[in-house]
Amino acid sequence: MLLEAQFGPDALAPIETPRIASNLTAAMTSQDTKALKSSDSESDSDDMSESEADIRELQDNELERLHKLGIPVPGIEIKVDKMVAQIWLEDLEVECSNKVFGDRVRVVVEKAVESVASLWL
Repeated sequence: MLLEAQFGPDALAPIETPRIASNLTAAMTSQDTKALKSSDSESDSDDMSESEADIRELQDNELERLHKLGIPVPGIEIKVDKMVAQIWLEDLEVECSNKVFGDRVRVVVEKAVESVASLWL
């Protein structure tokens, strides 16, 4: 509600696909590269579809894990003009390429956490 009050309801949208840890995707990419070098018989489209299937499986597993934690969507995206910030709900991390906008979103998230923290004690 605080995000809606600060940025407007039209600026908020749920993020449907979870982020995958960069080390997992990097490991998958290196495995895919090794597989590509070792097997010349498979076509590029087959390799891409297998890679995409692996990534999709990782995303499905991550989404299931988040649902078990009670997190309905992986994150919230906030768009104001050309600025975009992503808030990941599991750890409340804010990602934004615009430092000023990212700091503003971070402050709103911190204030929201402070206001509800006493309810959990």
